[in-house]
Amino acid sequence: MSALPDEELPARLAKAEQALAVAEHRWLARAGLLAALATGLTLLLPWTYSRRLGLSVWQLGIETQPQLALTWLVGLATTVAVLVLKPGHKAQAVAGVTAVITLLFLAGAYQAGQLEALGDTWPGPGPAIALATATCWLLTTAAHLLAHRNNHPPDPDIITQTIAHLRRRDPITPVASENTPTTHCGPSDATL
Repeated sequence: MSALPDEELPARLAKAEQALAVAEHRWLARAGLLAALATGLTLLLPWTYSRRLGLSVWQLGIETQPQLALTWLVGLATTVAVLVLKPGHKAQAVAGVTAVITLLFLAGAYQAGQLEALGDTWPGPGPAIALATATCWLLTTAAHLLAHRNNHPPDPDIITQTIAHLRRRDPITPVASENTPTTHCGPSDATL
């Protein structure tokens, strides 16, 4: 028999589940923040190379794509907001906004990498690296969105059965609930 009273076990279980959800949320938010910072660093790489008056000139991503720098700053702010917020609907909404911003950054980096050699200008390595890091940023944001979609409240019958199992240490047998479809594998009463 367990030493815990009936009222304390569900409260402890709820606290443990909440702590697990917060830890998962924080881990995914930190991964997204690291990917966002890596994406921002690509704006400091050379994005175009040109020859002017006999001189070779590298232009950084911040110089050639200021709109992407602004998009990245907004995305970084929303990523930090996801890290600050507790798991819930607000954090999910902000993560969705971050995903949209990341897609905008990804599209801008792709477009910047499609620069044709007009005259004496060639694309640098910055757009290609920005595509890779922005894809990682998008994947971490998508993982954050998907990780919290399957958190639904468990069936009360299953919780009762689990508590009884923990107290008696009996083998767990599935309980058919109203939400779980049941199938019969034996002979049926229907006649053909």
